Amino acid sequence: MKKVLFLLISGLVLFWACKDNYIMPPHPGRMIKQFKLAEGQIGETVISRTDGKNKVIVTVGKSVDLKALTPLITVSDKASISPASGQVIDVSATKKINYTVTAESGQVENWEVMFVVFDPNAVDYASYTIKNMAAAKFLQVAGDIKFTEKYRNNQKIDLFQGASEGVPDIWQKWKLIYKLTENNIRYYEMMNLHSGKLLTSPGTAAGAELLQLSEKGTVGGDQLWEVREKSAQGLFSFINKGSGMAVSYIAAVGSNPKVIQEVISTDSKQQWNLSPIAETSYRDDKAVTFFERNSAMQGSVAFDQGTSVPLSDGRVLWITQDAWDGVSLRAGNVFDCNHFFSYNNSVMIQPSRTDWDPAHTPNMTISNSAHNRPKQVFNNQPGTTWSWPGLGVQIGNDVWVQCGEGKDLNATNQSLYKLNEVAGNQWSAIRMMPAGMSNQIAINYAAGMVKSNDGYVYSFGFQGTGITSTNVFVARFAQSNPMNWTFWNGSKWADTPTTATEARVSPGMANVSVSYWKGKYVMMNMTQGFFCDNSVREIYMSYSDSPTGPFSTPKKVYTIVEYFKGVYARYYTPAIHPEFDNGRDELLLTYCLNVTGCDLSWCENGGMDPYYYRVKGLRVPASLIFPQ
Repeated sequence: MKKVLFLLISGLVLFWACKDNYIMPPHPGRMIKQFKLAEGQIGETVISRTDGKNKVIVTVGKSVDLKALTPLITVSDKASISPASGQVIDVSATKKINYTVTAESGQVENWEVMFVVFDPNAVDYASYTIKNMAAAKFLQVAGDIKFTEKYRNNQKIDLFQGASEGVPDIWQKWKLIYKLTENNIRYYEMMNLHSGKLLTSPGTAAGAELLQLSEKGTVGGDQLWEVREKSAQGLFSFINKGSGMAVSYIAAVGSNPKVIQEVISTDSKQQWNLSPIAETSYRDDKAVTFFERNSAMQGSVAFDQGTSVPLSDGRVLWITQDAWDGVSLRAGNVFDCNHFFSYNNSVMIQPSRTDWDPAHTPNMTISNSAHNRPKQVFNNQPGTTWSWPGLGVQIGNDVWVQCGEGKDLNATNQSLYKLNEVAGNQWSAIRMMPAGMSNQIAINYAAGMVKSNDGYVYSFGFQGTGITSTNVFVARFAQSNPMNWTFWNGSKWADTPTTATEARVSPGMANVSVSYWKGKYVMMNMTQGFFCDNSVREIYMSYSDSPTGPFSTPKKVYTIVEYFKGVYARYYTPAIHPEFDNGRDELLLTYCLNVTGCDLSWCENGGMDPYYYRVKGLRVPASLIFPQ
């Protein structure tokens, strides 16, 4: 016992001795953690580090004296900064300044701080949060997010505080889009980033609640707003062009304050703080509405997948997989619960890249349907139950499309189809079997097809390596000979495909799509969206200079917010559409919902809502993908 006590005491002595003599190494931290001006700043500071470059962006009011700014800066523990926090700086010449942060360890990091002068009447396109000063709450779309209410037309607008730690949710973020000037007044659309719909006045009645609506075909005053600056720094009022009234609010018992329109006054309820925020991805309501096809005469009205093939004459082919026909719709634009899809695939012909009216986009038909389904362009093969086309390209007058084939949920083969226009909406569809690509299912070449300027078409495929991961591979064929494929093996183009690790051009997530945009190969990665317990529901983008990679580290660009009856909705089939240039340096991406969520029945009140089997679109700014 004495020996044990002696050893214990000796150990404690040694422990405390070691503790007293231990010296912590110098701290290596050299970050700018917070940067705020003592006065004159509008909105939050944006601090970022991209590809080794450190940037800080601060927005200031147009009346601020740029010769005498006083930044208040917080840096990493035990680090120092030059110029020092609180030191007055002059940025009037360049609107930028370089700071140097030195860690306790002596390591140095340079930071570029840029100052953006905010003048709403000089900005044509930018994103903001809008906070009412009297209520101290954010302008947002009302409704229950878990029942898709915030996506709907005619949804009301209300006020609410920010989410956790006061950070606004995406339905509390808005984009101001300049539309026209009349009588020296600039008018804007105010688009919600969550829904992609516009803030709209319901008429001329004072006290009427504001709502959101899709953009109308003809710009009307009810969706145009004057941004009128108040005398106080950073405060504005919003005046509707049609009604002439100002955005205000009224308290509501048991619910959030309701946003209304009132006669213009100096009331603080009509004063709003307009805070610029970093550009972010948003829902493309025009693309989403394009797929809300609700006529029996429109052919395909609900389907999974929506890949696109731009044609040389400006038209676009939209390729789907399993699809319901419009004749299946009943009252209320729903399907009968006992009805299944009409055909295993379809192709729709959009008349131009700017015509988003679904009534103008008919189905392609073929004359040699094996199943008496002329709107199913890719025939099921004997012994199979489905043909699911992927991506395609146009070469001359022909369109070449990869097509997967299988039975039940098992792939059995893949083929290459040649489509050619016959007359009107009728095309021919010829199935071909390129060596190496066909008669194997280890790599499914459905992830992307890019027609390059080097005379080749690059076809991207994937192999599942788990529930949440894939490997991405690439093959190619000369545009002059689509039947002769070769396959990248990690060092050269070979005659047969391989799934060896060194052959992959990139690891991928559960869902992958590859295309070409702004001189780069771009890859869209989407997390697993088919299981109800997966709370990580995100889209990532990466890029490469070469079809064989390497691709950059994926960057998160969007969080999918889709629910079905209060639980997560299933989603899949990502696609990239670089041909739809909106003039804003924003890339169109799509994904599709898959009927249900968490194994709940799609059927409700005797009907099935097509919303949950339709394509959804979003826009991603180039600044979120490529280094700036």
